[in-house]
Amino acid sequence: MKKINILNLYGEALDLNGDGKNITAFEKRLSEMGYEFETKTLGVGDEIELSDFDIVFMTHGKPYNVSALSEHFIKYKDNILNYIESGKTFVATGSSNMLFGKSFSMLDGKTYNGIGLFDCEAEEFDGLYVSDAVIVPEFAPEEKMFGIYYRCESVKFNTPNEHRLFKVLKADEGKGSVGEGEGCRYKNLFATWCLGPVLVRNPLMMKEVLHCVLGEDYRETDFSLEEKAVKMTIEELL
Repeated sequence: MKKINILNLYGEALDLNGDGKNITAFEKRLSEMGYEFETKTLGVGDEIELSDFDIVFMTHGKPYNVSALSEHFIKYKDNILNYIESGKTFVATGSSNMLFGKSFSMLDGKTYNGIGLFDCEAEEFDGLYVSDAVIVPEFAPEEKMFGIYYRCESVKFNTPNEHRLFKVLKADEGKGSVGEGEGCRYKNLFATWCLGPVLVRNPLMMKEVLHCVLGEDYRETDFSLEEKAVKMTIEELL
């Protein structure tokens, strides 16, 4: 049984609202399945070489932090795109999503480039959008998930989002709201503004990510407590 190599990319700069617990939960599930794993953190100043990793996590951070590391991220654009195109697994949550679009602008008027994988642009606004949400994953359209949106950025797609990850069944309106759908699933890249942390609260998505990483070597583990919790939460919200 091979060891699973995990990368926490920019983990020291991007761990707002406890979203780094997605990695902790992922490690716990691997341990329950009997897998050995090693988690490495790389940041600005480190060379980004992704080929040796089985999964990469980028979690939520302040817009200022995302802009500060954007130049370093762009430097390794080809490496990152090659990793994604190869079908390896990448999970990006919250504001780290801005790095995968064409560009994003800040309140101070400065604009930063993304790697252009998706035809969208983001803009920081003066305020905060917070909402619980009931969402339907495109990879399991008969199921429902729970998420939290907590952001001060709005996103505009220049062309229809052909890689939508979630249909939003219920969420509050307001500046910064995500609309009827959000996130992107491209091959095994899961890019979502949904926090929570999303893998902790939603066994459905955790299983999907684990299946992408492990393939036929996926082993069953007990999600009954999490499944009960998310069901109760969704029933309350609806």
